This record gives sequence, C-alpha cells and structure tokens, in this order.
Amino acid sequence: MPKTAKHLEVQARRIYKPESEICPHCGQPLQERAYYQWRKTVQQLDGPIYVASLAKACVNPQCDHQGAAYTSAAAQMVTVPECTYGLDVIAQIGWWRDREHLNREQIHARLTAQGVQICERQVDHLYARYQVLIGCAERLERHQLADIVAARGGLIIGLDGLEPEGAAEQLWVVREVQTERTLVAGWLPRVNHETLAALLKPVVDLGLPVLATVSDKQGCVRKALQVVWPAVPHQWCQSHYLGHAMRPIYDQDSALKTELRKTLRAEMRESIGAVLTDVEAAVFSPSTRDRGGGQGRPGSGAARAAAYRDASGP
Repeated sequence: MPKTAKHLEVQARRIYKPESEICPHCGQPLQERAYYQWRKTVQQLDGPIYVASLAKACVNPQCDHQGAAYTSAAAQMVTVPECTYGLDVIAQIGWWRDREHLNREQIHARLTAQGVQICERQVDHLYARYQVLIGCAERLERHQLADIVAARGGLIIGLDGLEPEGAAEQLWVVREVQTERTLVAGWLPRVNHETLAALLKPVVDLGLPVLATVSDKQGCVRKALQVVWPAVPHQWCQSHYLGHAMRPIYDQDSALKTELRKTLRAEMRESIGAVLTDVEAAVFSPSTRDRGGGQGRPGSGAARAAAYRDASGP
C-alpha cells in the first residue's frame, strides 16, 4: 500500500544555539559554525515546527579539544535523533499506553483528532522509542560514557521535564549534551529537589567528571544540581531564559493591543455618527430592522429605502 504524503503547515521556526559560550577546557570563547548541526520539521501536539540546531567549536590551536562540537541542550528536548515527531508526542503515547492502557487504534484516533498526521504503524514505532527512552536507566553503560570523558574531558549534563496532556506525573529526561545521549528518564509524581536528585543518582554513582550542567531556571532543579554537583558550573537554557524574559513584554503588548482596539472602535463609532444623516442612520441602523410587515410599512425595508431616496433627491 503506497504511503500517504504529509502536508504540514509549519507553525513556527526555531533555531537553537548552544548554551555554552566558552570552552570548558581552555576557557577561550567558542566560535559558531556556519552550518546547522541538524535541521528538520517536527510534528508536536500543538502543530508542526521547523527546528534547526547550530553548533559551536573551540578554535584555540593550543586546546586539546580543538574542533569538538558543542550543541544545544534545548534542541535535544524537542525530539530524538532520526525522528520527525516531538518528544511530547512520544511521551503522550507512552502515557496513554502504559498508564491509561489504550490500544494502538485509540491512541491513533486521539492524535489525529489533535491534528497530528500519523498512521497506526507509526504509533507502534514511537511507543518503541518511548520504551527505549525509559529503559536508559536500566542499561547505563559506564564504559561508553568513559570513552566520552576520554574524548571530551568530561560530561555536560542537561535536565528537562515534560507533562503530557491528562498526566498526573511529569516525564523528566537527563541527557549528555555533547553526544545527545539519553542517560536517565523517569516519571515523577512529585517534582522537588529530592526527587530530581534521586533521578540523577545513577549518573552521579558513575563517578565520572562533569564539566557543566544545563537546565531551565526552576528553583527545584537548581537546588538539586547544587546538591549533587556543588562545584560544577551551571548554565541556564537560553530558550527558557529568553521565553521568561519576553513574557512581561508580551503581556504589555497584549494589554496595549486591547486598549488600542477599544479606542479605535469608539472613534469609528463617533465618526460614523457624524457623517451619517438622520435618514441614513435610520436606514443602516440594525435597531430599525424589518419587523415582518407588508411593503410600504414605516418599519419595512422598502419604506426605509424610499425615505432615503426622497431625502437624497434625484
């Protein structure tokens, strides 16, 4: 059976830049690369978006890690590698399947009702990705991470959470930002610094050096990272930071737009009232609608039109 082509109308374009500004090894500024690390259209629950991830690299010739790429942690929370569906879609499928015990047809019906273009077979594929995501904590392999440490000098840890629709819990994901590798993922019924510290414990127990951490500016996240890695520098996620910084401006702009709309409507009503004559106002006013009489009645449309012609003259 031939595949049905998707016709996606992109709702937004997002270009993510690395949160790191300086090389964690030599302390010199990182230089942005002139090309995208990756780019693609991603379907999320609230619509498809175009996502691109830029990378930076150290250009210091005396640095042992010259040329190593540093990517955005925020971009990695949008989707998973080699997938055109958002991480929110994957988490939603996992919640519906494991917690609400919906079958493939029911999940497919819910997603299509929300505008997600997906087939039933793809639902199974995304659920398999969800199972791999959740199983990361059970197969955390130290020797692979040790190879990353040997090549990069240490780990850069990113932490972020998702809350699917109708879920009483949040799905939190811990990643190694440099290699985009998922380290730990788990559902948390209550999010505070203690539960987050417990989620990070498998990574802490590895005993590997951590160069830096990246997260949004939540108090519980900051406190958890300070508890488990007190001496490690922390960087706020630029996407979340700019979103919080823009919020007051957006609220003021919305309020100003509402006031302008009210002012314009009031001025338009005054202008129309000044231009129209009494007869014209009677013709066009909705309060003088035909109340269902015969032709020629004072309240009928024909009578109003005749009055308007007599007043206007030949």
